[in-house]
Amino acid sequence: MFLQAYGVIVFLLNYALPVSVFVYCYGRIFYTIRRHNMVISGHAGHSQDVPMATTSRDAEQGQQQTIGAATSGTNNLSRIEMNVLHTMITIIVCFVICWSMADITNVLQHTGVSIRTSLKHNTHHALLQAAP
Repeated sequence: MFLQAYGVIVFLLNYALPVSVFVYCYGRIFYTIRRHNMVISGHAGHSQDVPMATTSRDAEQGQQQTIGAATSGTNNLSRIEMNVLHTMITIIVCFVICWSMADITNVLQHTGVSIRTSLKHNTHHALLQAAP
């Protein structure tokens, strides 16, 4: 019973807690970046020094199109935000992939499941079934 509790505690401290901290911290970082970009784009829309829009004429329709330099209030992710989000997700996924097998094996061993015995038994059983 003590080994099972120890295995679960080690799993929580070595795997679940770091993953939770990664997700929380990276979420806060992304939220802060997103909020700052919205504030900056809001200021750019009201500033006199920053060009606010450019106008172009669509040759096919003969209509003018106005393209804003900063679109405040939109929920679209910018290229920089997408790069940051992609990097954060990549780091979390790499951590999960690298550490999950070791920690799952550790928990299984502490709960009394022997991985090597199961693999040997399954391999031996498969070889016996494959033999003519």
